Formats: sequence, structure tokens, C-alpha cells
Amino acid sequence: MALGAGEPEPGTLAESAPAETPSALKGAAEQSESRGDSEPSDRQPPEDSAGSGTKSLKTAELNAKSPNPWGTVARILTLAGLIGFSLVYWAQFSFSAGWVSGFLISNQLEMPQRMTLLRGGLTGFIAGLIGAIALIGWARNQHVSQVQLERWLWFASPVMLLPAAPLLLRYKAWAGRPDDLVVCVLASALVFEVLLSRSLLNIPESLTDPWSQVRIPQKLRRHAPFAVVLLAALGYAVFMSFFTLRWHYKLRTHNFDLSINDNLMYSALKGTFLQSPITHGDDPSKYLATHAKIGGYVFLPIYYLFPRAETLLVIQSTLLGLGALPLYGFARRRVAPWTAVIIALIYLCYYPMHGANFCEVNHIPIASSFIIAAVWAADVRRWILFTFAFLIGLLMREDMPIGMAVIGAFLLASGHRPVAGLVMAVVSSVWFVILRFFIMDEAGHWWFPNMYKELWAPGQDGFVSVVKTLVSNPLYVLTKIADSRHVYYLLHLFTPLVFLPARRWYLWAGFIPGIIITLLTTSYKPPTMFSFQYVMHWAPYLFLALPLALSAIRESSGVSRMNAAVGAMIFSSLALTYNYGAFPRRENSLKGGYHTISFTYDKAERQRYRDLRELIRSLPPDASVSTTEAVGPHVSARVRIYSMRWGTFNADYLLAWGNDLRLGNTKQNLKNALGGNRYGVFKRVGEFALFKRGFDTSGNSRMIQDWSL
Repeated sequence: MALGAGEPEPGTLAESAPAETPSALKGAAEQSESRGDSEPSDRQPPEDSAGSGTKSLKTAELNAKSPNPWGTVARILTLAGLIGFSLVYWAQFSFSAGWVSGFLISNQLEMPQRMTLLRGGLTGFIAGLIGAIALIGWARNQHVSQVQLERWLWFASPVMLLPAAPLLLRYKAWAGRPDDLVVCVLASALVFEVLLSRSLLNIPESLTDPWSQVRIPQKLRRHAPFAVVLLAALGYAVFMSFFTLRWHYKLRTHNFDLSINDNLMYSALKGTFLQSPITHGDDPSKYLATHAKIGGYVFLPIYYLFPRAETLLVIQSTLLGLGALPLYGFARRRVAPWTAVIIALIYLCYYPMHGANFCEVNHIPIASSFIIAAVWAADVRRWILFTFAFLIGLLMREDMPIGMAVIGAFLLASGHRPVAGLVMAVVSSVWFVILRFFIMDEAGHWWFPNMYKELWAPGQDGFVSVVKTLVSNPLYVLTKIADSRHVYYLLHLFTPLVFLPARRWYLWAGFIPGIIITLLTTSYKPPTMFSFQYVMHWAPYLFLALPLALSAIRESSGVSRMNAAVGAMIFSSLALTYNYGAFPRRENSLKGGYHTISFTYDKAERQRYRDLRELIRSLPPDASVSTTEAVGPHVSARVRIYSMRWGTFNADYLLAWGNDLRLGNTKQNLKNALGGNRYGVFKRVGEFALFKRGFDTSGNSRMIQDWSL
């Protein structure tokens, strides 16, 4: 699945015709096919450097007189004043600024200091005006055009947003306020995009000419972008593997979902597939009514070598990181290599994906890498890789065919790889209908369809009823989607990308999987929380849409406009990942599921884990065991493991942590097991206890007293 540095050069869809409609995409694809651009070549797309495409500012134009000199003077004065105002405000927010956090949180600032702030801004504005007047006088004496002076100021105009930096990066002020911050970042990024666009259109030739003389060796130009992405992807995999394992050793993973998926893999090694006693107790075969995680079994050879939950954590982190490689390969055929690098790096910095990575182990994030790989493989006609990635992604979970069908329909409708698109759309749609409405319905029922219960038509429940409501009463469905919780959820997903995937109507097709699977849920919050795995029903499609959106902007509005959008995306992504991403390793900022992630690992936590391991060594590997929530993933590599929140299920052993009794009926079930003398205290180590069925019960009363059962 790896993309070598010698992969096909970019330049198929976006360079032939403006990619404004699917028909335009089709036309571009047909032209590229006729030229053979889908095969490896050395042809590069237009360079994305800030200077390329902007040399319309010729010397003659720079020296030309303005047709409206008074308008030019007014703009010069305004720009200079705003730049002076911004510089002073930036200084006040950056130095001796311990007051800024309170100012941002609750507008706390004494009136004398507030007036000092305002007077400083006014002083900066006046200083800018004075400086501009002096420059105008100097320009007249030196016979320099006012137009040229104005363009220099437009070139410097992004400085106006400088005060936003110390405010948006004041992480203590935004802790626990993600909805507030995302609105501020979006507004700032859009302003920055406008200013940067004007700046790039007005780069002075005196700055671009020296760069045009620089000659970079061909091998470095060809291989360096891929090398950067590869190193970043591997760095992500190592970083996330290390810290998710640490999170596991801190006892912050749970039966739902890590134990379930670990148990599914271990049971498969023993010849039992898609059965989970954790979710369905004594009737584990009904798990298929809940999920069909067939694709996960492709990792059985790896799991066979290391049969434990940690293996799944590493697999998930590694695949999410490696997803940057096919994304880069897909983007590189539409935008210049370093722009493709930026897209891949922003993908790796995407803080909703970081939350999904820490949210146990789930098949949705794992599938996302195969989705991206399938699209890239179809794009470059690597049909063996395409078949493998498509089938594994399709089978990873029962809801994956929705996204695959949408991708197939898009490839078909655009005319780009129509045969592959037709195959994807038909196979995905047929498989989804058979699996969801026949195989899974016949396997039984579980509570998951209740997530959509407000969309059930009277007299019928389940997914069929939801579909009937969607078709017959779409306006009612829209009222359920359009609430504030969903709006903020979408802001968190789209703001790091400054809504670029939404700027071309035909790219809205990529929103269909997320809308169906997340926004339609009415009675279950996790699908519309940006810290859960469900964000990966959006992420791969949004990032695949990025290079298409950027290439369309380049064709319709020019390279500078596209580069401004890229700059705004960098601004937005860095501001948000700095506050809520994993890489700063800041305590209590990143959320994974319901939990705020801690990156530290203190002595008490180390000792607690050693105590648990010591107790687990007394547990026979083939014994059945019912566990409390957080200790389950450490013993889930066995055929029969149960969740004590549902019951004891007459298991051979009960494994419990004293701090882990609050969920569901865990505490009552343990109390009943000990009070009824069915289990006796077999061993206690630190905060943990192991109980054996039929064992001596003399220690039970002390256990009940110590744990307040």
C-alpha cells in the first residue's frame, strides 16, 4: 500500500479544465486519459509557491499612476493605520499579558488597564497614519508610484491578524471551551485567507526574483515531499502507539470497546467468528445483530503472533498514520507536491482523528485508511491494491458500504474511473442491503437502532422505518438535524479545513456517509461528539475532497487564491490542534470519547498496573471471567469473558477493581455474587481482587466492608 517517491506525477483532473461540475471533472479526466497522464510521468502541475502565478505585477504596472490617486492615498492611510494598530495590540497581548486569560474567559480587565489597551491601539493607528504620510512624501521625492506603495502595504496586510495569535494560542483560556474557540478560529482563518490572497497578489518583484534564481536538485525536488510525508506518518504511528498503550496501562481503556474487539480476534483464532459474550452474555452469537466486523480478521496473522489488546492499539494507530501516504498520492496528482505534503500533514494533525485514535479500538478509524487507499489505487490504476483496499474497507463494518457506494457513484458520475466506480457502487449497495436488512436482522435485535428512534414511522421500528421517514418526510428529518449540537459538531469537523470541501457543490457528496450515520441519530450523543470514532465517517471523505477543491479554486481563481486557502487551512489547523490535539501532550486538552486524555504516567499508576498484572498471573488463561469495566481489556484475550455490568454469568472467576464499580449494575452484581456465597475471595493485590466460584467465602464479609458493597 506504500506510495513510492516515483509514483505518477500530479496533473490529471485539475489542469485540463476548471473543475466546477462533475461534467467538468469528466471532461478533464477524458483529456488526461487521452494524454496518458494517469501513467507515471515527469510532468509537474503548476508550482504552488507564493511567487508563481503572481508576476502579473510587472514593473510597468508598478510604476503606473493610479487612475484615482485620492482613492489610492485613502487605502494607503487605512492599511498603514490598521497595521500600526495591529502591531501595538499584538505587543500588548504578548508581553506582560498574564491578564489575557481572564480577559478572554469572562471579560475581566480593570477599567484603567482597559483604557490603556484602547489608547495603545489608537496610538498605533495614528503612528501608522503618520508613517504612511511620510512614505507618501518620500515616494513623491523618489518618483515612486503610489500604486507601488499601496501594493507593498497589501503585501504586508496579513500582519493585521497578528493580534489573534497570542489570543488563540492562550490554551488555558480555551480549556474546556472547544465550541467557543472553533468559532473564533473560523472567523480569524477566513479573514486571514482574504488578507493572504491580497498579499500573494501583490508580492514585489524584488522579493520573487531572487527565489526564481534558486535551483533545487531534481532528485531532491522529486523525493523530498514523499520523504517528509513518510517520516510524518511513521512519527504519528509511533507517537500514537506509545501514548495509547500508556493510556491502556493507566487503566483507561474499557470492555466497551477494546475488550470486545480483542475478544473477537482471540475467539477467531479458536475458530469462533463474530461472537461476543461481553455484549450478549450467554448468547454471544447474537453479536452479528449489532455489528459485522468481518474485515478486521485480515489482521489475524499479526494478532496470532501477539494475541493481546495492545496489538490492536498499535494496528489502529499505525494504519491511521499510514493513511497519510495514499492521501498524499491522491493529492499529488492534482496539486503541486508540497501542497500535497501540507494536506497530508494537516490530516495527521486533525484533532478529531486524535480523539478517535484514543477512543478505544474501533473498526471505523481502521477502515478510513483503506477507504483512502482504495481511492488512490483506483486513481492510479493499481487494480490489485484497489481490490484489496476496497474489499477490506467494505467488510470492516456494516456501515462502511455507505461511504464506498458514495465514492463509487462519484467516480461514475464524474467519468473518472467509471468502471471502478460502477463496481464500487453496485457491490457496496448490494452488500449493504443484504447485510443490514437480511443477515443482521435475522441474527437478532439490540439497542443500537434506538439511536434513530425519533425518526421511526409509527407502527414500525428499526432501520427500515428510518428509511421510510427519510423518503416520505424529509423536512421533518431536517428539523432533527438542524440543532445547535449538530452545528458545533460540523464546525469542529470543517473548521480545520476552512470549509474547503463545502466550497464546491459536487463535493457535498462526501458528506452523505456522515449525515446518514451521525447527524440522523436522535437519541445517542457519541455520533455527534468530535471526540468519538464516528468522526471517521467524515474525515476520509473530507480530506479526499481537499485536493479537488484546491485544484478547482486554482483553475477558477488562480494559484494565489488557492495558496491563500492553503495558508488559511494551515492557520486554522495549527490553532486548533495546538489547543485540542495530541501532539502538544498537554494535560486535560485532548478528548478521547468521554474522557480527557492524560499523557503522564506517575509512580502510583505504574504500581497499580504492576498490581493488576500480578493478580492476572493467578488467573488461568482458559478460565471464563467476568470483569469490571477498566480491567477487562487486560484479560480479554480469551474465549469467554463477560462484563460485570451485565452480570457474573456463572463465570469461573470475577476480576474487579475497587474504583471501577459505578457503571451499570456492576456493584450490585458483585455484591450479589459475594453475599450469596457463590464466589469467595481468591486473591487481593492493592486495589484489585480476584474471586473464584466455589472458593472459601470466609473473606467475603471483609471484602464487602472494604469496598462498601
